[in-house]
This record gives sequence, C-alpha cells and structure tokens, in this order.
Amino acid sequence: MPLCLTFFDRLDEPVLRNHSHYCRRFGYPHAWVESEGAGHPALRDCAKYAEMLRRLRGLNEGDWLLFLDGDSVVFHPVAVETLLEGRDLLVVDGPKGLPLVNLMILRNTAANRALLHALIRATSHVVARVTPRLDAAALLRPAGMLSCNGLIGDCYVNVSWRIANWFTARIFVVHLAPLVELDAEGRVLEELLHDANLQRLLVRRVNAALIDGEPVLPPPAYPAISEDAYSCVNPQAPIAFVTLYTHHINDYARVSEHNVRRYCERHGYGYHVYRAIPGELDPSISGAWVKSWLVKRHLAQHQWVVWIDADTLFVNQTQRIEPLLEGRDLLFAKDIGAWDVNSGVMGFRHTERNLELLTQLWERITGVDDKSTVYASQGDQYYTNVVLGENGLIGDAVVTDLLSINTPPHLAGDDSLLVHFVGLGEPYRSVYMADVDARSKRLG
Repeated sequence: MPLCLTFFDRLDEPVLRNHSHYCRRFGYPHAWVESEGAGHPALRDCAKYAEMLRRLRGLNEGDWLLFLDGDSVVFHPVAVETLLEGRDLLVVDGPKGLPLVNLMILRNTAANRALLHALIRATSHVVARVTPRLDAAALLRPAGMLSCNGLIGDCYVNVSWRIANWFTARIFVVHLAPLVELDAEGRVLEELLHDANLQRLLVRRVNAALIDGEPVLPPPAYPAISEDAYSCVNPQAPIAFVTLYTHHINDYARVSEHNVRRYCERHGYGYHVYRAIPGELDPSISGAWVKSWLVKRHLAQHQWVVWIDADTLFVNQTQRIEPLLEGRDLLFAKDIGAWDVNSGVMGFRHTERNLELLTQLWERITGVDDKSTVYASQGDQYYTNVVLGENGLIGDAVVTDLLSINTPPHLAGDDSLLVHFVGLGEPYRSVYMADVDARSKRLG
C-alpha cells in the first residue's frame, strides 16, 4: 500500500490540515513526523532522508511514497498515480539551480532505496564536517529530475511562491519556504528577509481556496473614504499624521487609510490624507519624494507632525504615540537593512531647527533629476539619511529601534504599534495588510 508522509521541523496544524485533506480526497494513507529535536539543518536533512528510507522499505516493492515537508501546500490536487505514470522518481529542479526537495515521490525500488541511502551518507558527512554542504543535485540529477517549473499534463508539479502569478496557475504543490541559492564559492545563501508571518497567511489562503472554495488572494474590500484630492481629520489636534497615495496603489493604501483614520479618531489625532500630488508640485514626481514638503506644510498647525507611508498600519490601537515623542524633537526608526533610518515613518516636533531641517531635506530632493519612481536616483531614503548624517542626527537620541515604531511585518506581533509593509509586491501587500487590519480590529 502506498503512503503519504509529511515531515515537519515543527508541527504546523494548518499545513497538516492541507496535506490530510489531499490524502482523504484520494483515499491515501497519511503519516506525519516532526524533527523538532534536530536543531541544525544538516541534522534535519539526515533525519528526513532516513525517515523516507525507513518508510519506503516498509512498502511493497513498486508501491510509492509521497514526501511533503512543512513548507509545502497542495494547491490543485492531482492523483499521485497521474504524476508518477511512466516514472519511478519525481523531483523538480529549483529556480536557483538547487532541487526542490520539499516534494519527492519515489517508488519502492532498489535504485530509489540506494538513492536515499546515498543522500543519508552525504548529509552525515555534513554533520561530521567532512563536507561543507549537501549537494543533493549531484545525486538527484543523474537519477532524473523534472525541469524547474516543469509540467505534467496541464499541471505544474512544484513551484516556489516567489514565481510571479503562481496563484493564477494550476499547480500541484506550492513551495512557501525561502529560496536558497549558491554564491560564487558554492556556499548556500539563504533569503534573510523571508517573512514567516506572511508564509502562515499564504497557507491559510491556500486552504481557504482548496477546502472552502474561496478566492486564494482576494483583493481587499476597502471602499474609498473620499474622492477628494485632500481631506483631513482633526485639523487642529496637537499631534497629526500625514500621508499621500495615488490611484496606482489604491488596493493597499485604502487599507492603510481606513486603519489610520480609525486610530486617529480614537485618540483625537490629526490625519492629513493626500490622494494626488499637490498642484504646487511637478505632477511627474513620485509621492515617495514629497514627504518633507508635506510635513513642513502642516507643521505650523500642530506640535508634532508624523509622516507615515501608505503601506503602514496601527496594529495595537490601544497604544498612544505620546510615550514615543516624549523627551525628543525628532522620531525616526532604524531600517531593517543597512540604512541608518527608514524614511517610511518620520516625526518632527514644531521647532525652528526642524523647520530648517525640513527645508534642507526638500532642497536636497529638489536637486535630484529623476524622482519619477520610488527607487529612482537611489530613492528618497538615501537623501534623508545623507541630510540627517550631515546634521549629526544619526544616533539613539533621534533614531529609535524598529520594534517601537515602523516595525517590519516579519517582526510584528499583537503588541506592535505601527507596522510598515515595505518591499512587497501585489497582491501580497494588500492581502497581508487587510489580514493584519482585521486582526487589529479584533484586538480592540
């Protein structure tokens, strides 16, 4: 009798639900194990291939074993018999030249048992520090691998979620783990900014599509609050937020606007919203470049003005912002990358020095030739960091940590104040933000 085997680093109930649903649909036996005790990736690899070999040996000769890891979800169910027709082994090559071993299907044959034994030996050499890494491709390619994003019939077999528009295609298994690649010296480079929170959301959305028949990544249902180019809530409040977005990013910017407006109405903060480039400015300029101009425009109305990008959300809305402003005249947060500050959230107290600083920022930006896109000419964040550095404003007195405010979603939780969903493409950013906004509402 064949067997489906799920191998977890740590048990993940939504992934288990996905795999179990697939197995029930086709009447396949299903077993799962976890390797939480194996701390190092090489040790987990050794345990994985050993478990596969042990299970394969327990099957009748010629029966198959379907292996799935905890980073894999079935998207479009296909019978294993269809996938394995005319072959004894099914493994797909990866987009970075490393095989996608999250999904393997093997018949119980002498050749496949020998292959798994060779993989165990190779991983044990890594554990013993005889070799620096497992070269699974060297063993799997001679045995025969399906090409990257390969099809069987009308179905892609195993595709990374990093492949654009995977959610519109007929795919058997979607691989949700971070992609890995090799550098010039053959060392493994991992994707450092992989977001496990987003991965968990994608599992839930795939399950909603597979099991409940819902759209996998539905656009958020956030209507326009106003069609006016500019509107304001609480214009005379001591503390105000300002943002700008254009119609190109409505899908996620409207999520932010609804969320921030709710926060400001709750605490009595001002909220200036621009839905188009102001008429006084060059209409070809990208909205990301006008932050200092807009903050200065409104600073005389308030004691504090805080710029927030249109991909930010206040998550725990019970928290007020005053504790972060106390005892300082500027509020910036460290970027998660190499930048000293991230310009997606910038707070300025109404002082003469800050008015001069904003003037310097805008003068520097007006001297940049190409401001047509967010990242043109190195982006506004580059010039913000330069001007702050020239004024001696890079340090703990000005720049707070990236957990107190302007938190990347990778590091965010229910106690986070303001989360910044930077660097995501669509539809991930809008779907992710809508999901977190729904959680924010539940938090009260």
